[in-house]
Amino acid sequence: MKYILLFCLLISKPLLGQIPLLESKVYSIDERMIKTKFGSTSSVFKGEGDALKLQEMNMIRISEKKKYRVKTAKDREHFYIIKKGNLKISLGDQFQFLPVGSMVTVMPKDQIIFENTEDTMAELYEMTYLAKSPMNEERGIKAGGSFIVPWDSAVFKPTAKGGGRQFFDRATAMLNRFDIHVTTLNVGQQSHDPHTHVNEEIILMIDGNAEERIEDKKELAKPGDVIRLGSKVLHNIYNVGNKPCQYYAIQWN
Repeated sequence: MKYILLFCLLISKPLLGQIPLLESKVYSIDERMIKTKFGSTSSVFKGEGDALKLQEMNMIRISEKKKYRVKTAKDREHFYIIKKGNLKISLGDQFQFLPVGSMVTVMPKDQIIFENTEDTMAELYEMTYLAKSPMNEERGIKAGGSFIVPWDSAVFKPTAKGGGRQFFDRATAMLNRFDIHVTTLNVGQQSHDPHTHVNEEIILMIDGNAEERIEDKKELAKPGDVIRLGSKVLHNIYNVGNKPCQYYAIQWN
């Protein structure tokens, strides 16, 4: 009997370290908060994607006059979007103050500190990811290394359906392509006909309410929600609210 038990433990132990495959669906910020020295964190999702061995997204809250020193690793990248407040960003030997909507991408090994110099809580989305393909540091350095993207660096361009801002489309050490734009979608409009693409995608709702088609399902998304779409998943988004909706569209491969 004890040998059977030992065998079961041996074969089950590797499974304990596995992470789940991420579904294509709408994710909401977990209401449970984990207290930290700098404020608190809440989970959005954590799992394995098509191109990423690990993709983890959290909501980070930084209390007044506190600093969040990121524990960067040698084998993964970090990506941030400021959701609330103005933060002082120290990245290597450079620093600057960034408003809501600004973004930071941090290559493996680089150090970053977020400092809340104001008297109100600040919030930011944090995405940590590890690619299935080998890391290519030379590709990341050639593309410019770690980088900061202020919200006002992209010009709003109106369209018949609303408009958008293109922030960047480039390679990193982990990704062949990392592309981010923000779309404004007028009431009653859809982004495009249902379609698929090889790139995985995240749609992060900023404002308004939308309905996301995911294969043969339709799911509602509110401000703060994160829609994750796997490679070649049929999708589109439709503004079902009473005002323009706005969202980040983040793609990679």
